[in-house]
Parts: sequence; C-alpha cells; structure tokens
Amino acid sequence: MLSEISEKGNIMFSYSRQSVPVQQKVSLKVQNQPLRQVLDQLLTPLGISYSVVEQQIVLKPAGTVDESAQTLQKKQKFTLSGYIRDQSTGEIIIGANVYDRDTYQGTTTNGYGFFSITLTEGNYQMAFSILGYEKVEKPIQLTSDMRLSVELKEAAISMREIEIVSKEGDEALVKVNNGSVRLSGSTLKQMPGFAGNVDVIKSLNSVPGINAFGDGSTFYYVRGGNNDHNLLMIDDAPIYNPSHLFGFFSALAPDAIKDVKAYKGDFPASYGGRLSSVIDVRARDGNMKRLGFSGNLGPYTSDLTLEGPIKKEFSSFIISGRRSNLNWLNFSSLSNRTFSINFYDLNAKINIRLNRNNRLFLTAYSGNDDFSRFSTSAVHTFGIQWKNAAGTLRWNHIFNNRLFSNTTASFSRYDYYLFISRQDNNYWTSSISNATLKTDLTWYPNPGNTVKTGVELSNHHSNPGNIHFSEDDIQKNTPVIPQYQSVDVTLYLSNEQIIREKLMLNYGLRFTSWRDLGPTTVYLFDGTHKVIDTATVADRAVYKSFANVEPRLSIGYALTKRLLVRAGYSHTVQYLQMLSNSTSPFTSLEVWAPSGPNIKPQKSDQISLGIVQQFSRGVSFTLESYYRLFSNQIEYMDHANMLYNPLIEGEIRFGDAKSYGVEALLRKSEGKFSGWIGYAWSRVFRTIEGVNNGKEYPAYYDRPNTVCVNLSYRSGKHWEFSGSWIYLTGSPTSTPVGFYEYNGYTVPIFGAKNNDRLPDYHRMDVAITCWLNKPGNRFRHSLVFSVYNLYGRHNPFIVNFNKIMDDKGNFYVPSDLDGNFEIVPTQLSVAGALPSLNYTFRF
Repeated sequence: MLSEISEKGNIMFSYSRQSVPVQQKVSLKVQNQPLRQVLDQLLTPLGISYSVVEQQIVLKPAGTVDESAQTLQKKQKFTLSGYIRDQSTGEIIIGANVYDRDTYQGTTTNGYGFFSITLTEGNYQMAFSILGYEKVEKPIQLTSDMRLSVELKEAAISMREIEIVSKEGDEALVKVNNGSVRLSGSTLKQMPGFAGNVDVIKSLNSVPGINAFGDGSTFYYVRGGNNDHNLLMIDDAPIYNPSHLFGFFSALAPDAIKDVKAYKGDFPASYGGRLSSVIDVRARDGNMKRLGFSGNLGPYTSDLTLEGPIKKEFSSFIISGRRSNLNWLNFSSLSNRTFSINFYDLNAKINIRLNRNNRLFLTAYSGNDDFSRFSTSAVHTFGIQWKNAAGTLRWNHIFNNRLFSNTTASFSRYDYYLFISRQDNNYWTSSISNATLKTDLTWYPNPGNTVKTGVELSNHHSNPGNIHFSEDDIQKNTPVIPQYQSVDVTLYLSNEQIIREKLMLNYGLRFTSWRDLGPTTVYLFDGTHKVIDTATVADRAVYKSFANVEPRLSIGYALTKRLLVRAGYSHTVQYLQMLSNSTSPFTSLEVWAPSGPNIKPQKSDQISLGIVQQFSRGVSFTLESYYRLFSNQIEYMDHANMLYNPLIEGEIRFGDAKSYGVEALLRKSEGKFSGWIGYAWSRVFRTIEGVNNGKEYPAYYDRPNTVCVNLSYRSGKHWEFSGSWIYLTGSPTSTPVGFYEYNGYTVPIFGAKNNDRLPDYHRMDVAITCWLNKPGNRFRHSLVFSVYNLYGRHNPFIVNFNKIMDDKGNFYVPSDLDGNFEIVPTQLSVAGALPSLNYTFRF
C-alpha cells in the first residue's frame, strides 16, 4: 500500500520495519482525495502517526512521532564509504548498487569500486548488489563516519545473465545515462565472436546506434559520426587503431577486460576529444587472493592469462597474451609466393594497495601486426606492419569519506609501416602519439549530489607520413614532410543531482584550449586550394590556437517507479582528425592531423529524447530519438593523394552534416533465457563545398535500417546456446550511369555522389558452449563451437563495373551479340561461413 501511495503521490516514506507493522495486510479504496486524508484513513486504525521530515514522510508508532521528528531534525549526518570487491578474486566491482533497504537512498560504485553516501545518524539495513552476484545486506549503526569494504560472491549459476546496462536491479530508475551501454567481461564471453574469439567492438555492433562497416572490419559508426569520431580507451589511454589482420580481429584480448562502457554522443563532461562516442575499457586488476591461470586454444588465435597476488590482499598482477595461429594457412600455391601473417596482444597490470587511502595501478598494452610476402628463399620483398603501445600509471587517493581523487599519467602511440623493401629496410611510415597527465576529483556532498571536476594536460605528436631509406646518400635527398605537434589543456566540472527522488539532472561544462606548436612548415591555400604562402615556424612557437566551451545536460524524470522519461543535449569539439580517402575496411593506413590554419575543429550538437520502461522479471524497453548537426566536416577531392604529400591539407574539402534517428531496444536480463532485440532507423547526409556540385548526399556510412538480435539460453549445468543476427541497409556507393569509348578504352560516366547502394548486409553467428567440469569446481573448462556467418551470406564491400576476368585470367568488357556494352557489376566479399572450435580453461 505504501508503494502504491508513494508512486501515485510522488513521495517517499521513511520508517523502521521493527516499529511499524508493514507486513500487516490492509484494504483501502480512495479516489480524488487529498494525500493527508488518505494517510489518515490508512494509518490511524493501525496506531501509526506520521510527520514530514526533510521532504520525507516519517512513520512512527502513535504518540512518539513528534518527539522522534524533532530528534531526527537535530541528528547529525555521517558518511558511509568504502570499496566493493569480488569475494573470490579481490577485484573491485564497477557499478555496484549501495542503498538503504528502508528509504532506498543509495549510490553506485565508481570506476574504481569506491562508493560514498551521506545519511542521517541512525540504524540502517544497507544492501549491496549487482547483477551476477549474490546480494549482501548489512545492519549499520551510523553514529560516525564509517569506512566499509564489502565482498560479493558470484551467483551460484554456471554463467551470468546478459547485462548491457549498468543501472539495473534495485537502484532507483531515475538514474540518467542517455545513450550509454555497459558490457561486463562475462557478458562479452557469452556473445558469439569472430572465429571463436570474443570481440569488444563487434559485440557493441549488436547494440542499436553503433553500426559496423561489415565483415572483417573494426570500423564502426555511431549516430551519424565518422569512424575517427570515436574514442577508444583502455584504462584512460587512447588506442588509435584497435584492429588486427586489417580489422578481422579487435586488438583487445578479452580475458584481460573487466568492464566496457560505451557512450553514444551524450557522454559526461569528463570525456572529450571526439564527436560521436567514447568507449571506456577497464582492464582486470588481477587476483589478490590466489594464483590462477586461464586460456583459450583455437585454430585462429590462442591466448593465455596468468594472475595472482604479489602480496596477498595488498597487491596483485595480471599478464594476458594472445597470438595468431594463421600461418598454418598455405598461400604458397599462389604464383609461388608465400605470405606470413602474424599478430599479437600483450596486456599487463599491477595493482598495489598502499594503505586504506591510497592505491596504485600500472597498466601496459602492446599490440603488433605483421603481414609479409617473401619468396621461397625466405627473403622478404615487401610487407605491412602496424603497432599499438599504451601505458598508464594511476593513483587513487581518498582525502576523506566524501572526496575521492584519481591522478593518471598515460602514454599512447600508433605506428604504421609500408615496406618498400624489407631486406633493404626501406619503408614509408606514419605515426601518432599522445602523452597526458590529468587529475579527477569526485565529491559526494550528500546522496542527491555527485560533483566531479578535473584538469587535463596533453601533448600530441603526429607524423603524416615520411619515407625512410637505409642508405644515407638517398635519405639526405629525400623530401621531408613536416610533422605536427600540439598541446591542449582541459578543465571540466559536472554535477549529478537528484531532486525529490523523481528528477535527476546531470549537467556540466568542459573547457578546452588547443595550441599548435613548431617546428614545422605551414602552407597557406587560397580559395582554389592552391598554395599562396609558406611560413616556417620555430621550435615551440605557437602558430595557431583554439578555445571552446562544451556544455552537457541530461535530464531524467520518473513518471512512475518503472517509467522514466529522459532528454539530453551535448556540444562536442574534436581537434584531431584522421585523413584517409579510402572507404575500404581493410586498411590500417591512417594519417592524423590536428586542427590548424587550414583545418578548423570539427563540432557537433546533439539533442536526444527517450523513455525507459521496466517490466517484471528483468524485462525492459528503451526508445530514444536523436538529432545531430555537424560542422567543419572533412571530405576529399576526387583522386586525392594522401600518401607522402606535403600539401595534404590542400586535398581536403569542408562542409556540414546532419543525422537523425530512432533507436529501440527490448531486453531481458534475468533467467535462463536472456538477450535483447534492437532496431534503429537513422539517416546521415553531408553537404560539402566542391563535392557533388555542392548538393546534399548520403554519407557512405548512411544505413537507414538496422536490426540486431542477441539471444542466450542456458540448459542445465553444462550447456549454453547463443546466437546473434544483424541486418543493415546496404551502404551508399557511387556507380556509373553510363560508359563511352575513348581511344580504345571504356570510360565510365558517374553521376551524383553515392547515387546507389550495395546489397543489404545481414549475418547470423551462433555458438554452443559445453562446460566439461562440475559446477563449483575450481578448475573450469569448456568446448566452444561457433560459426561466423552461419548461412554463408556473401556481403559485398565493393562493387566493380564493366570489366571482369575470363577463365584465362584476362580482363575484358562484356558485350551482347550486337556489340553493345553492358553494365555488368562484379562484387567482392570477405568470406562465407567460418566455423571454429575452441577450448577454454580457467583455474
């Protein structure tokens, strides 16, 4: 009855279950009556009095409420804070719920497992919970500030339920996180991956609003943004190219991942530097209680993880490595040439608990791809190689029970090599690197406010592409393309505020200051993109600067306990952009350039509106719409030269873009049968000066209709079945509208840009897991049989016209019997069905 009144009357009750007979059954029928009359009719016969204290209705046995209310108003407030960890490993748990069972005042743990809640002194029944773990309840007598560490035990099931949103379970529905998605490590392992490998990015592609390019690609596009509008971080260090084998695999080993949080446009003020999305990956800390190992053996890749305590309960380590097994594929039959394909990942982390107020984390990541072609004499002739390296050193400090800080020093670098001659060590190379120092403060003044602020200083260096020759005489006469160097300073302030338990605001400001530094050579262009002036900039001299303010606002209002309406606005600015006129998914050739005299910062404004409806048994429905405007968007002139070009900025054209859409998600997160079904309708249009005659055209990642289905079913204690199906409208492409003959050549005639579409994309992946151990065994192992692209759909990523190859390997233009030329399309796709059998183990 109290729940009904609370929902209808938009109020909260506070009472002790020991002194108020809340288990007694009552019956009451009222309509259009004042709340006070309803309470009198309900409570007076039960001998209960009530009073309003701090915007709550406090219930007490009759005759004691006035005195109790006066006492309550005089009581002091104290803070309960601490960490929530996994009972078996000691790892911190992100996004766990902490709340009082009677009043439902609560909070959640941050990205480091820390929580803080300030309550009036008294007795509380505190609950600690998160999906996949058994709930823990503790009676707390809060008479002073208290520090508490809580350990949660995994739920006694063979596999956890699907979890795609962190705000789950007993937490108040009013929590706002527009367009955000969370995937835990256990959730990722349940989803069918590519060739038996769990894949972070491809898993996120099954969420409405995050569209994949297609088969064998890690390119993804979020709410109308380009691929380079997305920021991927691992423990706060950016990863610029998260791909292996030209995008077939993602460069993040799944066993090293603890948590993945993705923001689709409406990201908090603490994140920035990109227009469309932020994917925040948190690496596992390592087991602080016992030594353990795990692994995955498969035909395409194998990985092994070792973890354990350095000093039990105080420090731990984890090392996780993955390596390709692809060289068993035989390429020697192709014109007597042999190819070598190798890639690896290496993740390492050290976690040190210095004392109750200080903690250190050291994270390192390295990834490498090497694709080589060599003769039978094993002399390399050419090859492609790219490398990722990242590292962070983080210091968590608790100033007091309400003030938490995190200071991070991070470094990241990406290098790309195109070898002209491996034996002579001659190659073309580009790179980008970043070094950042930042401090974040989180203040918990009361349960209704969480204030975050921080400062960040970053240094960026980019090599747009230069050629290296091993011979000094040749190198001295080789032109040098000027490199880029920039620094930026960022300040941000935000507040997550709950007003009267129904309304939540999340608002903030982000201020960025960007400066480009020498030494370099700056080329200035006129309106026809011809060089009109050249300036030489001295070392550390500032030749261009920008400053911008980025406001963020999210609003959530709970119409009922299970129905939430939310809206948001965000303004984002991006200073770094990737310059590449290739739409192929199989390229890792990336040139990064900062905003400067010839490139304005890209900007985006997004508004969103949506609802969230929760049903019983873990079922919920989310519907969200958005509209975005982009400015200073980048496009390229026809046949632009992006390789070894000192005038690369003259190849760029600028304009605006707009995107809009609706995203729907129906999900079930509890029980043996779980998963989600999603649909998105979206459009993306661009208007670029000098492109398509200045007329609007659809972007090549404009995919109007997207359907994603991800389902999982547990059968008994040993079997689990999972499957996913994805459908996307074919991406736009430019096709000829006719042909003509010129000097013996057949020349295509093109009309409007992106005037046609590739065939629609769809694919089904399935996986069957058989657990070989008995439930509860310390050693757990399983066989995973998976099929990527189950029904062998050939999804083309490119279409060619007017020339095909005959049986003898000769290209010709097809014609009919009258000699008239036909437009005959030929398409290229990645592969058909790809099965895999993997063996996984954990001890």
